[in-house]
Parts: sequence; structure tokens; C-alpha cells
Amino acid sequence: MPTPVYLFTGFLDSGKTTLIKETLNDPDFMSDIERTLIICLEQGEEKYDEEFLDAHNTFIEFLDASTQLTVEKMTELDTIYHPSQVFIEYNGTESVSETILTGMPDFWPLVQILTTVDAQTFEIYVNAMRSMIFEQLRWSDTIIVNRCDENISGSMLRGNIKAINKRAQIYYEGAFGQPAKLKNGLLPFDLNAPVIDIKDDDYGLWYMDALEAPDKYEGKEVILRGMYAENIPGYKQTFILGRRAMVCCAQDTSLCGLTVTGVKIWEMKIGDWVEVQGKLKTVPLEDGGKTLVLYADRIARYQAPADEFVYFS
Repeated sequence: MPTPVYLFTGFLDSGKTTLIKETLNDPDFMSDIERTLIICLEQGEEKYDEEFLDAHNTFIEFLDASTQLTVEKMTELDTIYHPSQVFIEYNGTESVSETILTGMPDFWPLVQILTTVDAQTFEIYVNAMRSMIFEQLRWSDTIIVNRCDENISGSMLRGNIKAINKRAQIYYEGAFGQPAKLKNGLLPFDLNAPVIDIKDDDYGLWYMDALEAPDKYEGKEVILRGMYAENIPGYKQTFILGRRAMVCCAQDTSLCGLTVTGVKIWEMKIGDWVEVQGKLKTVPLEDGGKTLVLYADRIARYQAPADEFVYFS
């Protein structure tokens, strides 16, 4: 049975070892894991002590550089340890090698790349060493921004990260793993603006926030861009505006949709991209909850973005 491989990258002392330890301490993640192998290409201040490794049935191998991590070496380590999973703690100054990206053996498939980012030093590094930051972030599936506080700009962090890697999921952590508090918040738009303009890349974040807290959007004027996704039977001026989110692949998607009313739907067809401006109002649901409806003041044709999918960070 193939052994899943997780690659952890980021600068020295950005929190890679801490993240690996937290993962090993997660009972849900570790429920079916018998043996873990850590391949360590870099050692920072945080260490793995023998007691911790023994308690988690974890073994560690130290390599000096990624060039030593050949298919032959992986075969040797698999024979020695027979791991249930492999964590590679990468050297953040090295680009992720072609072997890891495209040349992993069938018995060790790469399933996820995680990057740790120290919020306290990120702006300095991205200005002075952007090419190196680019190599760390460009392939990541998940980016954990730690050591966040109210002096760090959320828009600076997200803007720079998304410019490098649009599809990655971003998680923000405060001190000791507490929820992050950032200057100008975690949402990439101003809730108090006279008109809240939701950009293409921000639709997913807006949608999730509106789904969880519809009341705070009551009466707000917004601009949304999306696809004429569905008709609503029996309604002549109402349709579902939406964008698709990948569930696991481009062939498996779900619709993130919103009811729009007050438009001439006979002038459009399913699949058309439009820009709609109007006021949001909450309406009750049968289960006691609420949802939002957009009462349109203006609608126009819109050029579909290069990447039509929704991302939630």
C-alpha cells in the first residue's frame, strides 16, 4: 500500500518542526498511523527529543541536502522503517526539487506540501528575498502564517501570498496557536465601504463569511461577479448567481451560489458571466436560519476570469 508523503517547507525557525509535532499530537490525523518517518534536511532551535519520538513511534533520518533524497535513498529508507507516513522537513533555502514534485516513486506519493511563514519577518523577507519566498510558496497546498499580531497587516500577508500562489489555503495563527488578530482584519474587503466591491479572487472568502453571518451584510450595497448558474422555476426576474469551487478536482465541483432578483433574465442564458450591483437583504429559511438575496440595481456582461474557480482563503 502506498505511503503518503507530506513536505514541510519554510525558512529556518519559521515553525516547521513545531507544526510537525502538532501534527503528530493530533489524534484525528494519527488515528490509523502506526509508524512515522521524518526526513530532516534542516535543524532549527526546536528539536525532536528521543522521548517524544518514542512516544509517537516516530523515526528520524538526517540528510545534508535534497540531492541526497534520491529514489534509491527512499527505497532504502522504506525497506528499513516500513513507515505508515513520511514527513520531509525541507531546507527553506532550497527550491523544491523536481524529484519531489514529479519524480516520487509510486510507493511514496507526495500528497501535500505545507509551508510555514513567520508573520513577524515576512514583509522583510518578501522585499529582500522575494525569489526565495516565491520558491517556498509557489507549490504549497497549505500555508500556515504564524506569530500574527495586531501590528501585522492582513492585506499585506494575503496579497503577497496570493500573488505567488492563488490556490493555496492560508491559515493565520496568533501566539500559542490562538486565533489571529491582524491589522485591517482577515477579510480582503472593507465591510464599512459605501459599496463593497468583491473582487474575483475574494468571492470565496466573501461567500463563506456571508453564509456564516448573513446579518452583518443586511442592507449592504455590493458588487458581485459570477456566472448565471441556474434558473429558479416560477420566477421571471430571479436567478442564481454563482461560482464553482473544486471539491477534489476540476471534474468534481460545487456551486457557491446566491439568489439575485430584479433582473431581466430573458436577456441572459445559463453560463453567461455578469457583474451585479445591488443591496443584500436577509430572508428566513424553513429551518429557522437566514440566507441573503441580492436585490439588483444594475447588471452588466462580464468577462470570465482566467481562473473561474473559487478559493476560500
